[in-house]
Amino acid sequence: MSSQSSSPQRKRRRIPSNGDKNKDPGLNNAGIVVNPHEGEHCLSPGRHRVDDAIEGSEAAAGKTPSSRSQVKNVHVHDGGIVATVENIPESVDWPGIKKALEAKLSDLPSDVDGDAVTFATKVDKINRSCCVVFKPFEVDEEFFRHMRFEVEPHVESESTNSVPPGQASVLENDPVASSNNNDDSTVLYELYTDPLYGIDLQEALKRLPAHVLRKRESRAKVERLKRNDSSSGICWPLPECRLPTIPSKASRGRTARLS
Repeated sequence: MSSQSSSPQRKRRRIPSNGDKNKDPGLNNAGIVVNPHEGEHCLSPGRHRVDDAIEGSEAAAGKTPSSRSQVKNVHVHDGGIVATVENIPESVDWPGIKKALEAKLSDLPSDVDGDAVTFATKVDKINRSCCVVFKPFEVDEEFFRHMRFEVEPHVESESTNSVPPGQASVLENDPVASSNNNDDSTVLYELYTDPLYGIDLQEALKRLPAHVLRKRESRAKVERLKRNDSSSGICWPLPECRLPTIPSKASRGRTARLS
């Protein structure tokens, strides 16, 4: 019996030749070639990835957002619309925007208790934009979607001591100066509101004070209760409309004995 044992021979890895490139028609159509040195698939130069091409075709075709994202945005404004106002001129401040929106919303499509505008943030000096919170009402999202309103510029009141006493009588007798003082023409800027969704809405909510968020959440809870009660057949408010109750067995027995 020999002490030498036969060991299995290992097969050497076959290096593909240049003629073996792109034998698979599927790889060739996808723009994928075989690396002759490593035997791995790689992308041919000058061609894009298949996934990038598919995404580009979907974007070119105008692919609509998924239904899941649309469903998530249905009730995000139950507590009130949070809209943004962009491209604000430097001469316009947030009190003027709030005042202009209150005047614009004086005739709403539905009744709102109190002022429709609950809060407005300060104008961002870099982006020249601010966020405004409204109370909820019917068709509010359609109402505030690219709603146009006019706002007056913020004019600082000049002090009475800015005019010297000696020139006060001259200005009163000057017809040109008096006509300029009586000129009521003011410049109005047109701005637009757009409701916020998704990440933009979350970033805007971080800028709101805590008491504004609590009031908005309480209004959202009331709207959810109304929606759930209406879907279950219960009228709102509950004290004005109650479901018919079925008499118990004991009460039916008492009624039968009395009759």
